[in-house]
Amino acid sequence: MLTEVKELYKIFNKSSGVSTDTRTIKKNNIFFCLSGDKFDGNDFALEALEKGAQYCVVDNPSLITKSKKFLLVNDTLKTLQDLASEHRDSLNIPIIGITGSNGKTTTKNLIEIALGIKFKVYATKGNLNNHIGVPLSILDISDKYEIGVIEMGASSVGEIETLCEIAKPTCGLITNISNAHIKGFKSFEGVVRGKSELYDYLNKNGGKIFLNTNDDTIKNFSKRFKSAIHVEGKNSNIQVAVMTSPEGEKIYEPKIIFKVRDEKNGVDESRVSKLFGRYNYENIIMAISVAKFFGISESESSKGICSSDLNSNNRSEVISINKSTIVLDAYNANPVSMKNAIDSVMNFSDNDKLLILGDMNELGDISSEEHTKIGLLTSKLNLRDCVLVGEKMLAAHDVNKESRWYKDFDEMEKALSEMEFSEVDVLVKGSRSLRLERVFNLLKRILS
Repeated sequence: MLTEVKELYKIFNKSSGVSTDTRTIKKNNIFFCLSGDKFDGNDFALEALEKGAQYCVVDNPSLITKSKKFLLVNDTLKTLQDLASEHRDSLNIPIIGITGSNGKTTTKNLIEIALGIKFKVYATKGNLNNHIGVPLSILDISDKYEIGVIEMGASSVGEIETLCEIAKPTCGLITNISNAHIKGFKSFEGVVRGKSELYDYLNKNGGKIFLNTNDDTIKNFSKRFKSAIHVEGKNSNIQVAVMTSPEGEKIYEPKIIFKVRDEKNGVDESRVSKLFGRYNYENIIMAISVAKFFGISESESSKGICSSDLNSNNRSEVISINKSTIVLDAYNANPVSMKNAIDSVMNFSDNDKLLILGDMNELGDISSEEHTKIGLLTSKLNLRDCVLVGEKMLAAHDVNKESRWYKDFDEMEKALSEMEFSEVDVLVKGSRSLRLERVFNLLKRILS
């Protein structure tokens, strides 16, 4: 006999939560036996019970006779998503949905900090932003929270729409739109269509839309969503501006210096962010704009943002060693984020520049073209060295013969250990699979 979602939800309310991994299971969890391409989650059901699970949700009928604690459903993943949707309906709180090609997790963290000044905020843990992570995040929200911030990732058209049906956001934003993850979307137009599913959902359901009009593609959405809040410009709800140098240039590097309006005394206040780069300025003002919508002034939210240490998990971590600076940005890489990071580091100081750049994954048919563009970009820069790592980066090396190319991390590390340099700005940037953060200890030894 199949277990209905409403019945399962009653069980969930008496449990200690849900789990999909026997390695992290907690006592009295409901364990969902999710399957993948190379494994059958049902095979772990008995192990889950042994480790303290209260019940196991299975979709293999043959297991039912083995334990009364096995709950049979047609599809464990679909049931997990339906259970999360049921739970969302019971939560009488705003949910902020966040998607985009770059900066999702950083923006999520910034919003959590800004809103946390006034509210009890639940935010997606880590980057649990897919078809499994979003339902797990929703199910993790208890009645003690006043606002939820849910990150949504996608690699093909239709996925954001599905996640919206689960999370039911009441407002949301797209950080930016680029060729990241284009392999699944098939084309840039597919990326636009897929990411904009968040706005389509909000528009259809009376939600509030925030537009990063610094992004040219998103700026075009202004024509579709007339009542949207722009994070900058004519329809903005905040007064925030980047400070300028004596020469009149905006100061984005190495740290973003910006001013906000203190509404209580009517004066401008300056803020210095621990993050760097124009792209992070955009993330910051999006967070300030969302916070303002919920009644928190830009003065309050920006103070909280700038006093918090957000550099973690190999995302744009800036480390100073003697007179050198290492930018460790090894969590992810795509053409836009790679170019942005390079541009930022080139403006840091008068130090020599060392770039350590790894493969950009999930680019599909445009992979060779985009890696070639990075090679052309680096060939025009005045660099101490340009170190390229990975099979895909060979295309970059082909157009920048002055660069050093290595097929893998071990080969690169060996060569780098024989180099000597000091007073340099170093950028370490590449897709997660390369784990380029491993080079940090070597760089530290060289520069110390």
